[in-house]
Amino acid sequence: MFKTFKEAQAFHKNLGIDPGDPLSMPIEQAREKQNIYFDSLKGVLPSISKIVDLEVQGKEGPIAVRLTYPIGDAPFNYVIFIRGAGWWAGGLDSHAQTTTSLADLSSSVVCAVDYYKTPEYCYPTQVNQVIEVLSFLRAHQAQYELLGKPILFGESAGSTIALSVAQKLRDMKEDALNGLVLFYCNADGFKPTARKYSQWVWEQYIGRGRPLSDNGAVPLQEDLSNLPPVFLAVGEDDPLLGDTQKLFNQLIALGANPELNVFPHLPHGFLMWTATLEPALKALEKSAHSIKSWFKERV
Repeated sequence: MFKTFKEAQAFHKNLGIDPGDPLSMPIEQAREKQNIYFDSLKGVLPSISKIVDLEVQGKEGPIAVRLTYPIGDAPFNYVIFIRGAGWWAGGLDSHAQTTTSLADLSSSVVCAVDYYKTPEYCYPTQVNQVIEVLSFLRAHQAQYELLGKPILFGESAGSTIALSVAQKLRDMKEDALNGLVLFYCNADGFKPTARKYSQWVWEQYIGRGRPLSDNGAVPLQEDLSNLPPVFLAVGEDDPLLGDTQKLFNQLIALGANPELNVFPHLPHGFLMWTATLEPALKALEKSAHSIKSWFKERV
């Protein structure tokens, strides 16, 4: 394994595989290229017990869900995983390294939600779909060997969805979660000073023709009180470092006790590198430790 991101990045560049760019190519071509890029980051997956693929019928159509089971005795605690990829890319296969490693490290079933992508679907579709999956799993825990209240785990755009889901569940007076794990949360919305790609992803998520501010899609513009325990993680070299620090400060001001982890010399999206980059794997291990402790506290 590589010790620094620069080493891992230099090795990967020799493969000649670049990410997709939805600003310079048709969206389907960008998605196809992005999937090839994600696949190139995968390594040998940890050993698990089994994978169960299913569909949950939602308001806008069927939602694909993948349950990754660790080795161990059922029933299992479970984590609902919400991928990033700018809301426009990825799927159940693209983040298999993260979900499989997380299942192994946390000794929990990891339930990945293939929410509908932008720009075809915008907020609140993605938030509603995660809530629909959560409700389905809660109603079918015995069938799928699941136990108790889940933890939401999101990275990048997925952590934005996860935070919005927690806020909506709180507003619905539902005590449905054991905790929130948010890696490099894109929580503060559209920024005119951000790079064009970052502006584009927010425009697609909020929806064309809708205001870019004062919108429920932006978690930091909504009430952050009375949320479950929060684990925050971000790389020191991430453009979203400020979003994470702002979220942390607002939670502290409300009397919460979030855990903030800033990992030196890591960029945005570093969880995709856990197969080859030691600091990225250690960050995932740290989140898994918190997940296990939250489940243990609530036995």
